[in-house]
Amino acid sequence: MAHVLRRAWGRVRWKVVAIITFTGTSTILIACLAVVALNVVMRRESANIVEKQIQLLVQSSRSVASAILDHAGSCMEQPKSSGALKPLLAYTDEAFPQAQTSWEVEGPGGVRDPAGGRTPDWVPETGFTGLVVDRGQLAIRNVLAERDGACKLTVIFSLPLGSELAKRLGSASSMEVTTLLPRPFRVHSPNQQVFRTIEGNFLPGISRGVAVVLNVRNWESGALEDWIAYSVRSSYSGTFEDLARLGSQLANWVWLLAVLSLAVLLLDALGMWMCISFGSDIVTTIDDLSGAARQIARGNFGWRTPVRSKGQLGDLICNFNEMAIALERLQKEEAASLRLESELQVARTVQEYLYPRVVPVLRGAAVSGRTLAARVIGGDLYDFIDLAPERIGILCADVSGKGIPAALMMANLQAVARAQPSSRAGNPAAHPAHFVETLNQQICGRFGTNRYATMFWAEYNSSTTVLSYVNAGHPSPILIRSPSTIERLNSDGFPIGMFANAQYTSATLQMLPGDRLLIFTDGVTDAHNVADDEFGEDRLIDCCRTIAAGTNAEGVADRVMQAVADWSIGAEQFDDTTVVVIDVAT
Repeated sequence: MAHVLRRAWGRVRWKVVAIITFTGTSTILIACLAVVALNVVMRRESANIVEKQIQLLVQSSRSVASAILDHAGSCMEQPKSSGALKPLLAYTDEAFPQAQTSWEVEGPGGVRDPAGGRTPDWVPETGFTGLVVDRGQLAIRNVLAERDGACKLTVIFSLPLGSELAKRLGSASSMEVTTLLPRPFRVHSPNQQVFRTIEGNFLPGISRGVAVVLNVRNWESGALEDWIAYSVRSSYSGTFEDLARLGSQLANWVWLLAVLSLAVLLLDALGMWMCISFGSDIVTTIDDLSGAARQIARGNFGWRTPVRSKGQLGDLICNFNEMAIALERLQKEEAASLRLESELQVARTVQEYLYPRVVPVLRGAAVSGRTLAARVIGGDLYDFIDLAPERIGILCADVSGKGIPAALMMANLQAVARAQPSSRAGNPAAHPAHFVETLNQQICGRFGTNRYATMFWAEYNSSTTVLSYVNAGHPSPILIRSPSTIERLNSDGFPIGMFANAQYTSATLQMLPGDRLLIFTDGVTDAHNVADDEFGEDRLIDCCRTIAAGTNAEGVADRVMQAVADWSIGAEQFDDTTVVVIDVAT
């Protein structure tokens, strides 16, 4: 049992308890509001019932003055002494306790008023029946006049709203009706407090009665006024019965309010049940997802959450499982990527060893090279190859593509190039064009039909300062004889690896003291800045002109690579960058 309770509590949790508490509180508040509204309606309807009974008395008294007038005769000195009137007056006294009857006779000799009063001028000729206030006293008054020639007889029937009538009203309505000192009713009384208003109208079971307010005529002026006549302490059961008997529309409204209140309570109960049911599903789903999140946080991406619910909660769990599957796949891909990156780092280390580790020493000249791969490993190649005493081969190539395929072709190209000089040992006078043609035949088709490389091959003789070269589709190197004299070593040959039977032509150049030859790949001129502008050959030439005359080959290569790097700050590098410099001493 304890295990079941702990499991239930684990599913419900404090959040669901809070929801249930909130729902229950709202239910209680609605019930209280319904009781308050019912109390207000019942208390006010109690006063309305008494008021309706008084109006019924007014209606029933309408015929009294007419009956007295019919039996009083005309223009008599003492109508009350009429034998026919005495039984009627006796009946009136019995039917209307404390009622008073008076009359006045107006004839040629003036007005005779045994009651000592006179009918006000505002009373119409046709008569009056209603509630009046006469010198601070409330009464039901019935006035009727009859004219016979020069004589006018007026009968006044008056029933005071006193204690005797209060007893009858209370007995008829099954409520306690108390007589009050009549006073005018004012809605906004200066001494009326908010708390007293709430206490007198909204709190169920309050002992203070509710006032019965009547709309009456001022007997002297004829103006309509509101006066408080009685105080009523309501009885709920009696009020319902009286409302039903009177056929009041408010009775239907009260019953409708009761039905609506019951419906609200039922709906709240249904809402509580739904909160418990849905809350259990929500908490269970949250617990499952929390456990799954902890598993994934520990690196267990193979964890799958069981689907216990349908609808949106079930979709949420399915989406979470799909996320876990994607994370697991990403983890495997990342692991493979890390292995590949590790292997690429090893390949980069190996590739760095393919570049010249020691710069050859020449008499009267110096060479230097720099390269920067766009990725971990690149496809640019530069190398210095010993051909014979005082002769050196200078190779600068750019393999098509990037990454691993380009690096593999670059390594193979270097291996084939380094194997060629040994075959030329017996024929030192072979032209550079023959070297390039042989290299092209061995490379062509080895890496597919769409792989090629641009290449600049030069052979420098330090004793004669003559440079023999072949340009196989490579960017034209820049020869700087002086800041004002710039020459280009143009090319008309095909890149190697495209056509196996391609023919190449070599050229010679007499290098003079102070000359500098800058060999570069297209990654230098194609470098972009953040505005997507190219570095270009003009900027490269301007950079070469600004290099001081005494700068050695290494300094020239570093200066050019730095200028390209400064230009490309903030932009992604798309191509490998290589610079080779031959500097003839002055």
